[in-house]
Amino acid sequence: MSELSIKPETLKKYMDAVNDVGIFHAAKKFDISRETMRRYVRYSKKKNDKSSKKKPDENILRQIRDRYTDEELKALISGSLGTKADTHCIHDFSGETVTIGLMTDTHIGSKYTMTSMIDDAFREFERAGVDIICHCGDVTEGLSNRPGHVYELTHIGYHAQLQESRAVFARAPAHVFMIDGNHDRWYKQSSGAHIVEELCRDNEGMTYLGHDEGDITLSNSPVTIRLWHGEDGSSYSHSYRIQKIVESFTGGDKPHVLFCGHAHKHMYMFERHIHCIGAGSMQTQSKWMRGKRLASHTGFWIIKMVVNDKGVGSFTPTWFPFYV
Repeated sequence: MSELSIKPETLKKYMDAVNDVGIFHAAKKFDISRETMRRYVRYSKKKNDKSSKKKPDENILRQIRDRYTDEELKALISGSLGTKADTHCIHDFSGETVTIGLMTDTHIGSKYTMTSMIDDAFREFERAGVDIICHCGDVTEGLSNRPGHVYELTHIGYHAQLQESRAVFARAPAHVFMIDGNHDRWYKQSSGAHIVEELCRDNEGMTYLGHDEGDITLSNSPVTIRLWHGEDGSSYSHSYRIQKIVESFTGGDKPHVLFCGHAHKHMYMFERHIHCIGAGSMQTQSKWMRGKRLASHTGFWIIKMVVNDKGVGSFTPTWFPFYV
């Protein structure tokens, strides 16, 4: 980006807005894309770094030259003078901050799902200025052949649940990336209908990533986020299920970040250099789960992640529970 591509006073105005309300709201305020606003932020940081650099102190350099011989200076440079220092890697933890809203298992159409809680999550996402929203499947409750399941529905059938899902996600404050889950695929099994794919196809603010899993690759970094659902069951230890999923990834296919749905359990762990989150659920404990002695961790996440050209510099997840 050249010096003449933006006026200094305009750049200052943009940066003041970013500091006050974040990239998402600043871009919205000035009617420019978030990617453009990010470029302005990077340019501003680079410009400030250049202006903060100071010339070396000539007096200090002169004292060093007077005190040491050429051989001693060479030894200092090579690190061989006196006790050798321990070698270590210096990691670059700076980069660009990406804020992600994470939810899963909304089960829209179930009487155990309150859309008011999804709206509460959306309001927190907007307040945090999330860049994207991720959903790890079971968007809808579906309709199974389980006896009595139909009596647990507020919206019965494909069309009713699709329409309600459209209404709910029309209120999302950022672009939504989602996969489908086993509940969504009951319509596929019964009639070949793909409800999540159709939901996303109808909405420019949503992207369908696939059945059970899908990847998001962040621009300007090698970071890959994998959304995962699955059809396996819960484990006694909440970490065990995620550990086995991570173990199944081959070395060249590992994501940097893994978001898991399906089990309705919340947790964070760092395994095989992957930041892993059990995303919980937006559905309260159903009668079926209670009968199986399965808890439902109801809530959502906001993740602040610093990414650079090496990967994830830092990862800060925050869990927002609903007490119901």
